[in-house]
Amino acid sequence: MRPPNTSSRYAIPWSALVVSLVGLLLCSTAKVCNAQDAGQVKFVNSCKYSLTFNSTGPQIGTLSPGANKTIPISSFNQGGQNRIIPYPNLQDNMCPNCDGWTDLGGPPGTKQREGWMWEGNDAKYAAYCNPSLSGRGICALQHNCCGKGMVQDGTYGTHFEFTPKGTPTNDFVNLSTNYGSGPHDPPKLCGSPGSHPDDCVDKAAVIFYNVPIEWTTNQNCTFSSKGTQVKGGKCFAASCPDAYQHPTDDKQVACAVSPSRGYVVTFCPAGSSMPNPQ
Repeated sequence: MRPPNTSSRYAIPWSALVVSLVGLLLCSTAKVCNAQDAGQVKFVNSCKYSLTFNSTGPQIGTLSPGANKTIPISSFNQGGQNRIIPYPNLQDNMCPNCDGWTDLGGPPGTKQREGWMWEGNDAKYAAYCNPSLSGRGICALQHNCCGKGMVQDGTYGTHFEFTPKGTPTNDFVNLSTNYGSGPHDPPKLCGSPGSHPDDCVDKAAVIFYNVPIEWTTNQNCTFSSKGTQVKGGKCFAASCPDAYQHPTDDKQVACAVSPSRGYVVTFCPAGSSMPNPQ
């Protein structure tokens, strides 16, 4: 934006300047500022906490509350999956007692993770704790389940999956939680009776959800084999219908490749919420 001319003819009233500055400060949460830019993916943090991202594609780093970062689509792995997971950054004294997540049933692989373990009284743990370490009596000692020392290794959390030019004509944009068919009906275990090797999970697999998410684009895409026309998707709970709930779920979104297409990915979007950590 061109800087204001300081001559009296073009002087900007102080009140108008203040309004403009306030608008810039609020820009990251206003719809007009979250418009899709051609050839770009914009990541927006509308959460009350900063988010650090684990990405198999371009690095996003940490976004403060209200901040955003725009990355060219060309910077992502082309034809390959870019998996991005957000992690909320809490001060240690704000964290829930992650050792209290005992419904997990012990170390990974002891008991298959089920959707109900991410809901109800366990929702605060699912939002802010590492499920591979929590509920085992080690969090208070090691200080790595939540807070400054939290292990944010990409093995858990909300999955946003972006595959630009997954085919020469389509980008693929997917959400995935592996919640299963219900709170007590997770995906089949690999090797169990009736399981299929392409549609099963390991006993140590987690439910991939911690932070609510919504993605949008400025042109139509097709959702599932039904070809439903959509311009985005959202996941406000582990059971969200827009996400893959088992590995071969019919939830793929295909977006025609276009130089004028852009995407916005918002964490904690309007209409969503995160539980109080304590």
